[in-house]
Amino acid sequence: MTLRKGEVGKIFRVAAGFDMSLNTELSIKFNKPDSTSVTKTKTGGEVVLGTSNITDPDLGSLTANEYVEYDIEAGFLDQDGTWTGCLTYTNTGPDPDNIYIGNSFTFTVLSAC
Repeated sequence: MTLRKGEVGKIFRVAAGFDMSLNTELSIKFNKPDSTSVTKTKTGGEVVLGTSNITDPDLGSLTANEYVEYDIEAGFLDQDGTWTGCLTYTNTGPDPDNIYIGNSFTFTVLSAC
């Protein structure tokens, strides 16, 4: 996916590769080029679990409950450059909690035209 500084409304997907249907929290931590970070969460209403099988142009075939989506909000893509991050899945049902951290991802935000 091509992302540009200042864009809003594109869907950012992260694949986990494991079933997250029993989640009590889902979060995506984004590390910006200036080394600051921001976390988007299910509790905050920003991250949703993908519940349908889909084909993403960048990630390929994704199975329901094995990926999350974040609808890019105004002001989020405020820096051009290389961003990194990871997905965290939490299930507080068992004791101790199940906490899984997905693979890291990297993407580039380009300057606006």
